[in-house]
Amino acid sequence: MARREGFSPFEARYPAPLIGAVTLLLLGCGNDSAIKRVNAAPTVEITAPVTAEVFRQGAGLVVLTGVVGDSYDEPQALIVQLAVADHAPVDVTPTPEGDVTVEVSVDDLALGPVTLVLSATDSDDATTTAAVTIEIGGPLGAPTVTISTPEDLTRYDEGEAVAFRGEATDVTTPADDLTFVWSSSLDGELPGAVSADGSSAVFVEALSIGEHLVTLTATDADGEIGSDTITLYVDEEDVIAEPGELIFSEMMVNPESVEDEVGEWVELYNTGGRPIDITGYTFRDDDVDAYVLDGPLLVEGYGYVVLCANLDITTNGGVPCDGFFLRTSDGGGLALANGEDELVLARPDGVEIDWLHYDETWYIPGIGLGLDPSRLEGGVNDDLAYWCNQSTVSGSMTEPATPGAPNDACGGGDTGGDTGGGDTM
Repeated sequence: MARREGFSPFEARYPAPLIGAVTLLLLGCGNDSAIKRVNAAPTVEITAPVTAEVFRQGAGLVVLTGVVGDSYDEPQALIVQLAVADHAPVDVTPTPEGDVTVEVSVDDLALGPVTLVLSATDSDDATTTAAVTIEIGGPLGAPTVTISTPEDLTRYDEGEAVAFRGEATDVTTPADDLTFVWSSSLDGELPGAVSADGSSAVFVEALSIGEHLVTLTATDADGEIGSDTITLYVDEEDVIAEPGELIFSEMMVNPESVEDEVGEWVELYNTGGRPIDITGYTFRDDDVDAYVLDGPLLVEGYGYVVLCANLDITTNGGVPCDGFFLRTSDGGGLALANGEDELVLARPDGVEIDWLHYDETWYIPGIGLGLDPSRLEGGVNDDLAYWCNQSTVSGSMTEPATPGAPNDACGGGDTGGDTGGGDTM
């Protein structure tokens, strides 16, 4: 193409409409002050902990992690702070990659909800925040429980009402939020408890007879259980023996393997189904001999009790004993005479429950004399015809007898007779 006269080479290369645009472009490139960066606020993200996460006092630290960034400033050029509740903000230095880690002591925080606020400010004074609210709980631990009423080892009579009361406290759970349960080792859960403000009470019209381990448990909001336990006793109503309910059923008047002073014993039988405590009853004869029995000394229904002059099975002829009587004929005790004598069991009020008269014709020395098991009834045991020498030797026994166990049956002709043996007292 021919070049126009009077045109420069530039004009010849670019048409006139483009010249102004190129000039403007060149002028713009030469003016740096006219170029502006975008003023964007920093970015802030909390990655841990999460909302409503629970932390407990005494359990260490709350570790907050997050990420900060900015479109212009490097992460470490940002002003990064963590604010916790009413505490003064704490400066935090992020890593070159913008990662943030801050540790806060749980013990420095109040119980309940606590908000953590992470902020970042760039060089343009633009600030961005992120927040998370966590829950601060008290230290873990079971409730402290105390049974205040009744006292430990209290005894009650059969059918007697019992009122229980106890209290509990917990470091994390309000008193009204504690759950109480009363229970007995014999009767199970005790219903009807009234509980409020950290206290609990229950009224029981009657507990079963026997030993009760009564426990009060309190459960807190964390599922932890505290308890207190006491021991109570409910005794059967005192049974007053009537004449014939306890009878003399066997005796060793004149042992031979040991001396009389350590080997004499007498057996009693309960003819009814009611247990009878003979503590305080008197074991005596019709003269001056008498001994008040110590206890507790319970004769179970249709059961036996053996009273011995010596409780030591290794020295009394091997006799298993339940109770003791002082063997003396000088007063304050009792001795079984080898001749004529009486055996009497009397209530504390003096009423005679059983009376037996014997003499030397009843027994043979060194052999237990027992009432026929078919005749174990009041009013019969004073007849020699229903008594006989025992033949069984069992356990540690050294002479034939059945103390504390059913007697050998009497088959006739085996009753004690006048043997002429034995010392007289």
